[in-house]
Amino acid sequence: MVVPSRGGVEEYGKLKQEIERLVGEINGRYTDVGWTPIHYIYRSLPRPELVAYYKTCEIALITPLKDGMNLIAKEYCASNIEEKGVLILSEFAGAASQLHQNALLVNPYDRQRTADAIHTAFLMTHDERQARMRRLRRSIRKNDIVNWVNSFLQAGIAQDLRDFPRAEFFVPSPNGDPEPVDHLPG
Repeated sequence: MVVPSRGGVEEYGKLKQEIERLVGEINGRYTDVGWTPIHYIYRSLPRPELVAYYKTCEIALITPLKDGMNLIAKEYCASNIEEKGVLILSEFAGAASQLHQNALLVNPYDRQRTADAIHTAFLMTHDERQARMRRLRRSIRKNDIVNWVNSFLQAGIAQDLRDFPRAEFFVPSPNGDPEPVDHLPG
């Protein structure tokens, strides 16, 4: 799956053409009755369809050259409830710092090692796939957004998320200041 991005940038157009050429070449060479090696989809997908693809995807190759958090890798793992997929992840993805022990990390500039990781993923036993994905999913559940915000606040301002007032306990007063719900006239 490739989500269209920066369509007006010439380099992106060239990269899209190269990807499509390679997918055609690989599928033309290795497709067999009832099996196609690469299912290439170039469009945005509605969330339910995206999750369905994540759930059935045997190998996720997520290889940004430079990236922030990269939630796609985490979405793939979270959706992989049968724990049969393998995550191949760029060492330059932000999620690599959290997922490196159970994903196959690659340097996307190194084509041979990336190809080796794909080969390793294909040859991986069911038990190893399942164990790796189980650990990836556990890590994602443990290090959720609340954990991330809390660690960010503690590192940045030495505050705990529990020390902040909860928004649902406050309503705007007539003068615009927040007023605790339990102090409203009633």
